[in-house]
Amino acid sequence: MSTYRTYWTPEGHIEMWGATDGTLSLYPGSIASDQITIARPTDMTPEQMLAVADRVLAGVQRWRDTVAEHVERERTTADELAEARAEIERLRAEQGGA
Repeated sequence: MSTYRTYWTPEGHIEMWGATDGTLSLYPGSIASDQITIARPTDMTPEQMLAVADRVLAGVQRWRDTVAEHVERERTTADELAEARAEIERLRAEQGGA
């Protein structure tokens, strides 16, 4: 097994090729950049391909949920910090700017 890492860019996109062959292509960068393709082997039944698609979807959903949780934690932390700074400024103002 080999592992290859590529980085998604804002130009990245996804293409799908027909329901019968079930090919999914991911282009992390521009169309001329790296490509990741998931294709159905000729001996795989449509039902088996659906099971593969369900596993891929579940994995991507877990990844997305983890990213969303991180974004929400960062947003909450930033909001709490902004509120704390505002409260400090309010208290300073009450004390005459000391």
